Amino acid sequence: MFAFHCVLVSLTFLFVIFPFRSCSVVSAVQIIAEDSLTNIQEGQRLFKIGSHDEAANHFWSAILQYEKTFQSIGVEHSLQNIFHSFLQCFAVRDRIIDGFIYVGRESLMRKQPNMAETYINEALKIDSENKEALALQRALKTFKEYPIVSDDGAVTTTKGNNFPDSHGGRDSFLLAEQKFNTGIHFFNQKKFQLASGFFDEACNLSEGQHHYVAACTNAVYCRANTLDWGLNGTQFAEDMARIEEITWREIISLRKGGSKITGTSTWTRSTSVHPHMVLGYPVDPVLKYFISESHAFMDEPLARYDGETGSLKQLPSHLPYDVGVRREKTKADYKSKDTFKIRVGFVSSGFKSKAVMFLSHAMFQFFDKDKFEVHIVSAGGPDNPRFISDAMRGVDWRENVRKNVDYFHDVQDISNDHIALAKFIHDLDVHILVEWDGYARSGDRAQGLFALRPAPVQILHQEFLGTMGGHFDYIITDKITSPEDTQNLYSEKMIYMPNHFFSKAHAIMRDVKDPSYDFKPKKTEYVYGTGSPQENRCLSSLDIGPKEASFVFCNFNKFLKNNPETVISYIQILRNVPDSILCLLENPTEGIPNLRKFVNDFASDGSILNERIHFLPWAANPFDHQMRSQDFCNIVLDSYPYNGHTTAQDALYGGVPIVTRSDGLDMSSRVSTSANVVLGLEELNAYDGPSQYVEIATKLGTNKDYFQAIRNKLIGTCLQREPMHPYWDVARYVFDFSEGIVKAFETFIYGNEVSHIEI
Repeated sequence: MFAFHCVLVSLTFLFVIFPFRSCSVVSAVQIIAEDSLTNIQEGQRLFKIGSHDEAANHFWSAILQYEKTFQSIGVEHSLQNIFHSFLQCFAVRDRIIDGFIYVGRESLMRKQPNMAETYINEALKIDSENKEALALQRALKTFKEYPIVSDDGAVTTTKGNNFPDSHGGRDSFLLAEQKFNTGIHFFNQKKFQLASGFFDEACNLSEGQHHYVAACTNAVYCRANTLDWGLNGTQFAEDMARIEEITWREIISLRKGGSKITGTSTWTRSTSVHPHMVLGYPVDPVLKYFISESHAFMDEPLARYDGETGSLKQLPSHLPYDVGVRREKTKADYKSKDTFKIRVGFVSSGFKSKAVMFLSHAMFQFFDKDKFEVHIVSAGGPDNPRFISDAMRGVDWRENVRKNVDYFHDVQDISNDHIALAKFIHDLDVHILVEWDGYARSGDRAQGLFALRPAPVQILHQEFLGTMGGHFDYIITDKITSPEDTQNLYSEKMIYMPNHFFSKAHAIMRDVKDPSYDFKPKKTEYVYGTGSPQENRCLSSLDIGPKEASFVFCNFNKFLKNNPETVISYIQILRNVPDSILCLLENPTEGIPNLRKFVNDFASDGSILNERIHFLPWAANPFDHQMRSQDFCNIVLDSYPYNGHTTAQDALYGGVPIVTRSDGLDMSSRVSTSANVVLGLEELNAYDGPSQYVEIATKLGTNKDYFQAIRNKLIGTCLQREPMHPYWDVARYVFDFSEGIVKAFETFIYGNEVSHIEI
């Protein structure tokens, strides 16, 4: 048996002992302690039945609770014993190295570089060639506090005793740091309510110092996830005001170039709000541009920040790659070779069971092999085989892509080294590089890659629906999703697609059930594809709400996408359509009590309305989730300003029409608006805002003939063949997409100015 004692001495550094004083915080300590005991007991149970990976996760969660918390409920536990149990989960399978890698990775994520280094080194002592340990070692070198880049290129950080000036000085800063880290701990466990409390405390203690202003914005994000909006939405209004105030203040102080979009600005650091976080916030779209611009400017420097020296590593002199040099070489190849092909690369960390893959994995079988050479650059790993066999029932989208492209490059081993990854792609001589992550996969995406210009033409497509703020030539969109008068909200030029900019392959996926005009008889116990929405009643208990549902409204988006204004519209619609019900997805479950409280507080008949609001659990299999739309929903009430995207396509191909607000400017708010236009259902677009949104939904819910005509029209588009309806025709989509990238390539080859392209 491996001698564990050689590394246990370092374990105490995992704990940050907080000087808790208030009753509310003591309550939080008790919650932590109770959670710890539960984790230990569950870990012991799982270990006994041989579920060692799951057991290790529970033991690790217990380890992260500092030892003194057990005293609050009169229980003594040895930290050494818990850690020993954790390592035993790996040792019994002769995988002790995986245990050390686990601790090293988690310590790095918790901003504990000394701890991380200890365990990464222990892993490398066992196997000096271990790829994951080496990758963590590289990541460790880039770790430190958030850097600030000054005009002369110097980098400053909070390091050692160099604490920022604040009212409380060193002690205040340390306490803010402790609160912030505790918030991160709960956030990673998806305990958003607890996380928001600690973030708020860190925010108040930081007194505007940039290091923990992120705590202020994180608190807002946690509340948005759980619909914690305060009485009648007052907290939400304060939170949105806070986001705008913080961001404008940062724009003024951190951006060189003023408060107008110029395209030539520089930043001393990025904003505290993250671009993906803000998509669901109803704030000024110009702010969203600046937020993305700041993160684009800092994206590459952050990727080469050296935490050991507190400075930026020197960027090799040949980087970013020279587009002009590439142009001359490519032009010569283009003219001299009759068999010339445009090399198109798609880069993402999500080539597995992710939403963008559900929509787009089938498009690769339709590229013209005589014109294009398609490369996949996969920065992330595959799905767990057990997940594929159980949850996905054998469907592996990664393999579906692999067999339909010319080259599939698994680059996990260099995905954290943006310079090496840029060289790899540059050496492939890819002409056009398509980004499928955007800002949507923080921590997994290939940070800093596109700033180095590994390809002469760089395009953003589909996953992140907003501007990247820099480093990209084009964004794939359409003229309804991104009206021409919003072009100034993007750093990219547009490639305007006809018939909607989303790729979607529902009509050709054998695992997706075609919609039908009639419903199959309901089973006593629910079976996918049976029963009408009125009969299934969102699978709620039959002893609450109306005994017969007259109409079923749905929204299957995560709670983050909703806000008080939207839910007030739901309340009005339910009142207008007697005996109707609303079906939502419990995502996350922590938000359900907050939603019900909001309805109760806002509406005098809130308790009655709450009986008509039901929740469905998450479905692990995407095909099951898609089928549930047609089984449970008459109409989808779309979110605003962050529409349903993949969930919307699922509903539409289930024959479920979508009522959407169309009065926004954000790309993320206009996806369903564009879909309805292409599908011939523009009358479901509320161009005049919330009141029209309520009016359209009410008409559908109370006029059966009108609703049936709309539903039949939508189903007709789904079932149309020879030719397939343009909205669902993925082959036609790829043909148009290909035309767009050919025009982008020719613009590059001939040295023309990058400009908007319309297909």
